[in-house]
Amino acid sequence: MRWQKKFKVLRCYILILGWLGIILLFLSYWRVETDPSHPPAPLKVSGGGAPPPGLLQQEKPRAKKLRHLCNPPDRIQRNQEGVLPSQYQLSGVVILLRHGDRGPLIHVRNLSNINCGHHSYGTPTYKKYVGDILNVSRTNTYVNFVGPFVRFPLLPPPSHCGLGHLTPQGVLQHLQLGRVLRQVYLSELNLLSNRWEEEDILVYCTKFRRTFQSVLAFLYSFLPDFNISKVRLQEGKGTNFCEEDCHCEQSDYFDQRYEQERRDYRRSHPGIVDLVHRVNPLVRDGEEITNPITMRDALLSYVCHGASLPCVDGRCVKVEDVTGLVSYEEWEGRQKRTSSQRKAAKLKMYGLLKSITGVVNSMMEDSHPRVVVYSGHDRTLKYLLDTLGIPNYQLPHYASRLVLELYQNTSTTPGPDYHATYFFRMVYNGKDITKFIPFCDSITIRQLKSGSVKRGAISLCSVSKLVNFLRPDVYFKEFNAASFRDACRK
Repeated sequence: MRWQKKFKVLRCYILILGWLGIILLFLSYWRVETDPSHPPAPLKVSGGGAPPPGLLQQEKPRAKKLRHLCNPPDRIQRNQEGVLPSQYQLSGVVILLRHGDRGPLIHVRNLSNINCGHHSYGTPTYKKYVGDILNVSRTNTYVNFVGPFVRFPLLPPPSHCGLGHLTPQGVLQHLQLGRVLRQVYLSELNLLSNRWEEEDILVYCTKFRRTFQSVLAFLYSFLPDFNISKVRLQEGKGTNFCEEDCHCEQSDYFDQRYEQERRDYRRSHPGIVDLVHRVNPLVRDGEEITNPITMRDALLSYVCHGASLPCVDGRCVKVEDVTGLVSYEEWEGRQKRTSSQRKAAKLKMYGLLKSITGVVNSMMEDSHPRVVVYSGHDRTLKYLLDTLGIPNYQLPHYASRLVLELYQNTSTTPGPDYHATYFFRMVYNGKDITKFIPFCDSITIRQLKSGSVKRGAISLCSVSKLVNFLRPDVYFKEFNAASFRDACRK
């Protein structure tokens, strides 16, 4: 009997130790994944074949991370856009877009075998879009609408992966995004009346096929009845959409400093350098890839289009290698809030921020434009997020959006300074990030909860805070300068 009691006690001890071991193992894994000073260790390249079918449909953490980066159309949903109390009336929106899914920027092995129309080209939504857009393109209205982009092809190749070119999936992403934002801003908040005019919508696009075809798909879903007779695409100057106060030698200097910092990051983590070196002969047939971000981009060309990862002589890139590169990029992104990166971004974004502030002022004074769209790149969004001081944001995936919503508080009687009744909020990929803007001192309008658990806050920032932030003596203070010209002197 005594031995039975001792055995029960011993069994309890073993169970307790087992559970403690599991908990410690989980905490150790969590610490490695979240510690900003150490990127996740990349796994070694070895034989093992291609990823299993339906990788992005699996719910494993690694598959979910890749699904987030590929951003398939069904992932694009409304979240926190336009969810303010009725006393706040929407006066206008400024929408900044990243282009949709594209082919790789460099030649990769078996590129001709990757079907970039995977799961997209044959869908009813895509077929209807193709038919409608081809019909519209035969009209004089279309020629006036596209302006400087008239020689660009309307559609991406049906299956071929062109270097840096949009894919059918990229079109579907922006068709879905246009539907989502139209439902919020036009259907629910009535931003455009039935008799909207040409001055109500402004659209800017960088002179790349992928940004043109992306904004074309977006407008097809966003505009009421795709009425392009009152819209004209305007060419944005560079990825920064800068009209004036653009060229700055100091910006190049800070870029060089930041690139040196990134090289130092990689040297301090030889595991990621080794991973890139091991994977390179499997991915690139020719010139060596040394940048892990470039390698990650190349491998997403396979992952996002349902293709097998490349193999050579029985050695294959594994899914774990891709997620290792993605994790490193995310880690490096968290380190980049350095003085060099922030200063470079502020100098590049000054012109665009001045334009946006001018548009906001026009929305308040003249009630138009009501909608402004910028079709750009990941850098466009990253530079703006860095300039606004947003910490630890997720890097912009394909078809990302950053929206400035302008509201007027109609419950307040306007005084001599009617601008005081206007507020804005920033919504990044559906999430309200206003409270993270350092210069805002934002006010929380609504606390989102699920039961007793907080799920985020809906915040507003006074427009006067943005205007003050752009005052030259404030904006260029960290450059010890009082103007763009002074800040850009070497």
